[in-house]
Amino acid sequence: MRRAKGLGPKAELSKRQAKVMCDRLAAELQLNPICGLPSRAFRLGDYLERYVASRTDLRPRTLELHKLTKKYLLAYFGADVRIDKINRAMAFDWRVALAKGELTDTPRPAEATICQHIRNAKVIFNHAVRDDLVLSNPFDRLKGATSEPDKKWKYVTREELRQLLGACPSISWRLLLALCRLAGLRQGEALSLLWSSIDWDARRLEVLAEKTGRRRIVPIEPVLYSLLLEAFSAASEREQLVIPRNSIRCSNLWRDFGVICKRAKLERWAKWCHVLRKNYETDWAQRFPQYVVSAWSGHSIQVSARHYLQVPEELYKKAAATNEAQTATKCPVPR
Repeated sequence: MRRAKGLGPKAELSKRQAKVMCDRLAAELQLNPICGLPSRAFRLGDYLERYVASRTDLRPRTLELHKLTKKYLLAYFGADVRIDKINRAMAFDWRVALAKGELTDTPRPAEATICQHIRNAKVIFNHAVRDDLVLSNPFDRLKGATSEPDKKWKYVTREELRQLLGACPSISWRLLLALCRLAGLRQGEALSLLWSSIDWDARRLEVLAEKTGRRRIVPIEPVLYSLLLEAFSAASEREQLVIPRNSIRCSNLWRDFGVICKRAKLERWAKWCHVLRKNYETDWAQRFPQYVVSAWSGHSIQVSARHYLQVPEELYKKAAATNEAQTATKCPVPR
C-alpha cells in the first residue's frame, strides 16, 4: 500500500529546495523503510502486551522472567513511547538504571540478574525486528553474558556421598541425592522420574529435560542401580513415580538437606542439588569423551566447560605422584 508523506509548509519553499528535501526523504526511506510508516510503530506498552501473549512456547518460569523484564522496561521508558524511537543510547541508560537498582526491588541486583534481563530484552526486540516493526535491535550491543563463573563449588567424594546416603531418613531422600550425584539429574527431573522410564536390562534412564523439553538417555551405575531396586521392591503396585510425591516435603528441601548434612557430619553447601549434578559431570568427564558426557547431562560441550567441569584435588595428587623428577634444591651460583 502506497502512503504519502508531506514536506511541511511550502509557502517560501522553492522548487529546487523541494527537490533536495524529496531526495533526502527518499534516501532516508531507503535506509529505514519503517520511518515512513508511522502507523505501524507500536507503543511500548501495547507491543509488550502483544509479545507476552504470543509466547505460548515458553515454560511458565521463563515466561515469568520475561514479564519481569517487561515490568522493568515499562518502568524506565513508559508505556507510551514508540518502540522505533528507542535507540542504543537509551538502551544503555536502561541497563545503568537496572544495575543501580532504580527499577528493581533490591538495591543492587546481581550481575547474573542484570544479564538475564538484558538477554530477555534482546529476545523481545528481536521479535520486533522479525516482524518489521523496527529496523534494528537497540539492545543488541549490550553485554548479556556474565563473567567467568566461580568453580569453587563443593566436590563431593564417594566417601562423603556414602555418609550422606547413610544419614538420609528415607529411601526417597537417598534416591534424590543419588539421582543427582550419580546420574546428573536436575532436581525436578529426579522428582518427576517414572518407573516406566527405567530400562532394567540395559541399565538406562530415559529423562525428560525440564528446561528444554528434550529427552535423553542416562546410564545407571551399580550404586544407583541397587538403590533403585530397593525402592522398586518397597513401592506400591500403582505408584508411577520413583520418588512418591508425599515422601519428600519439597517446600523444606533446603532445611531437610541441612539436617542430613549435620547427621553425616558434613558442612552444608549452597545450591546442593546443582552441585551434585556438577560432581557427576566432573567424574564422568575423566572416563568418557566430553560429547558423550554432555549428551548424558542434557546440554552442550560449551556449557559443560564454562559452568560444570572442575579439576578435582585427586587429579593434582595423582599427577604429582607420577612425577619422578628430583626435588628442586638451591645450588650455589657459579662465579
